Amino acid sequence: MKRFAAGVYEGVMRIRASRPGFDAEDMSLGNEQIVFDSAWPEILSVLDADWQLTGTPSVETWVADGGVTYTRRCRTVTFATLPWEPICIGWARGVDTSGYVAYTQTPSCSYTDHCTFTVGSASVDSAYIIFANPLTQADSREADNGGSYNLLAGVHPTRGPGLFVPRRGADVLTCPDRDLRLTIERPPFQIAEAGAVWRASGAVTVNLTGSYPDFPPVIIMASEDRGSAPSVAAGPTVRWVNASTIQIEITSSNAQAIQYIIPAYDPTYVHGPDAVSTPRVLMDQAVGLAISQRNVDVRFASESQLLFRATRPMLNVAERKAVNNAGVAAISKTALTTNPVGPPIAFFGAYRLGRWWSAAGGIDMQNAALGAPSSLPSPGAINYEMFATINQEKKLRAAWVAGNSTPNLRVAVVDHSATLLDDSDLYSGPALEAESVYDDFSGATDGSAPPGWTRRFQAASGMAVVTNAVASALAGKAIRVTGGFGTPAASTYAEITFDAPGSAVTDCDILAGVRMVNGPIVFPMEIMFRRSASATHQAAGIVCDVSGGVASGQRMWFGPAYDAASGATDFAWAYDTWYWLRLNVKGGARRLKIWPRGSAEPSFWGLAFVGPGSASGYVGLTQWGSTSTPYAYLDFFSVCTTGRPAWGPLT
Repeated sequence: MKRFAAGVYEGVMRIRASRPGFDAEDMSLGNEQIVFDSAWPEILSVLDADWQLTGTPSVETWVADGGVTYTRRCRTVTFATLPWEPICIGWARGVDTSGYVAYTQTPSCSYTDHCTFTVGSASVDSAYIIFANPLTQADSREADNGGSYNLLAGVHPTRGPGLFVPRRGADVLTCPDRDLRLTIERPPFQIAEAGAVWRASGAVTVNLTGSYPDFPPVIIMASEDRGSAPSVAAGPTVRWVNASTIQIEITSSNAQAIQYIIPAYDPTYVHGPDAVSTPRVLMDQAVGLAISQRNVDVRFASESQLLFRATRPMLNVAERKAVNNAGVAAISKTALTTNPVGPPIAFFGAYRLGRWWSAAGGIDMQNAALGAPSSLPSPGAINYEMFATINQEKKLRAAWVAGNSTPNLRVAVVDHSATLLDDSDLYSGPALEAESVYDDFSGATDGSAPPGWTRRFQAASGMAVVTNAVASALAGKAIRVTGGFGTPAASTYAEITFDAPGSAVTDCDILAGVRMVNGPIVFPMEIMFRRSASATHQAAGIVCDVSGGVASGQRMWFGPAYDAASGATDFAWAYDTWYWLRLNVKGGARRLKIWPRGSAEPSFWGLAFVGPGSASGYVGLTQWGSTSTPYAYLDFFSVCTTGRPAWGPLT
């Protein structure tokens, strides 16, 4: 794969770097696969950061809400005046009773020349990240610069040799440090590691793949919104058990999906000229793009010595939303134009109590840090007056206490998912057929239940049967659902399991051939996994037709049960068309892709999400139909549990 590209693409001079397994010259790839593109209009870069800010906090007092006096304890960071309020995130940092370094996300306030970070006690430190990007609107200084993005790979007249990419509209030859989005002089903001876990109750322990001896703060987004009012979740708190293990705790009675992000940024790094001429930028097809620290030869640099590498995701703002509504308990959902693979990172800002408060969130993730403590001496308490979520239908939803004054909301949606698994090499080649168990129903009898499949958990209202002479089916046969046991049903369903993989399947890859032939119906077909009993229908990957859900009314989705989606994305499938559906389950993460039969399998996933994971169970499907009318056909089903992709006759 060409993991580095430099030249004119789509009429724009640009440089691009991709993740392993993806072609940087493929303009259809999104930020899940492209790590950096100089044509991105808003690349998140760090204006200032500190993991351990000490010193005596100050007490801020102001009057709002018609004369109400508010106070809070905070620390302040100043900077040169900007033309807008920047995005910022803050944490309280301390050592807990077990001796672990612990962080709690706290309310932050943005101003044009400083940011303030709430602290609950004068005895705890603060950590913060201030991005050189606007919180409330796009950067008004941005322009196309005459169709060029003004990047420089070569000798800068004042900075010396290297790679320099400024923000749009900035002159790479004269712009200050804060306007450089990629440079050899300071590290950009990248994600060292990200993922998602499902927390049923209490704290959840996460074993990280990397090691972080400096114990950086962790960006946490939590609390699902399944279309109802967001639940109050205090915190969250992150404890570093050791350099490669964190423990996340959120005070809530509800089970929650939790996203976590470990930043790859060293706030102690100081740039400057190299002692001697040193190769510090590497561009090739294997590495993609890498930039090393000062005085470090990039060809021999360790992971910790790289300011930038193309295997670490970089963030860009894909969309901004503004909502203005005063004194309303809740507002309706607002559609987003962004349609990312999985839950994207989002930065929320709310103008409340005369301040711009900011925090991080995501799809189905609320930011519980939008509020203000109203009294001392206990300013650590958060007044949960404002919530904002982006729900699984890719719509913004906000709610706040009725009567509060003008909680104007701004949202910056970042085109990156923290839940997309970074194992694209798993799908770089076909799996061995012997590693999969599969069925094309070629040996089944017309009108009978398919051998090797068992109907489970449901009342005897539906039966899955094999039907001969199904047009274009792989073996001329397919499963459909009909009214069972001689009792016709206008609409019924059958839930059947594939017996060959067994009853204790955990992680797996499933490949299915599906075709929708009638409708509309909400749930024409679902692929079940980890299904152990009627009360533990934990998750399903399905193709469905739902009016009012996404733009097309058709989508692919995940849910903890067949009728409760926790993740969805637009997919406009067609009737009477065969599709391949591939579902991958690994721990709490689920990935799904659907593509027309006869076309190449996409190299990237259409949807990634996290959900509750039962320990093990059957795999199979739930299918709808009637005595006289089939809604869907299944002509192939393959399962692999070895960590490789399920085999199928992909043509």
